Amino acid sequence: MRKWIAIIVTIPVLIIGWWLVSPLFLDEVVNEEPVTVTVAQPEEAEEATDQQVVEEQEVTTVTMLSGSFVDADAIHQVSGDVKVDGENIRIENLDATNGPDLFLYLVEEGQETKDGVNLGELKGNKGNQNYFIPKDITVKEGMRLVVWCKQFDVDFGYAILSIV
Repeated sequence: MRKWIAIIVTIPVLIIGWWLVSPLFLDEVVNEEPVTVTVAQPEEAEEATDQQVVEEQEVTTVTMLSGSFVDADAIHQVSGDVKVDGENIRIENLDATNGPDLFLYLVEEGQETKDGVNLGELKGNKGNQNYFIPKDITVKEGMRLVVWCKQFDVDFGYAILSIV
């Protein structure tokens, strides 16, 4: 009988233990292309009519703010570069300690991470990623971009944004 009780207790403990610890050993690599803006322009200025033929042209976005991630502590580590163009946040060469329930937050100076702007779940703990900035949010110098574990309320790392 004791053997069955031990088995019944051990199995859930092992499952929960693996769920909590496994992200430290597993990596999620995401490599998204940089965001480009498509602009419509007339094909030829002399043929300007109501029925203009337009050609789409890709324009590289202009970086307004940037920063580099630093570790929150010795256990939770994040490195990589951040570029902000006003509408999007680009993270390049991200290398973060993996964990459960990781999110990306935009935080004002002096503000707690959980009170900042949630930009969504971290797409992966390694690689290059793009995040959309909500239209009602203005990103300013001095704000922090934080990789945050929602489940345990722990910052993994942050980048302080400064003017390029």
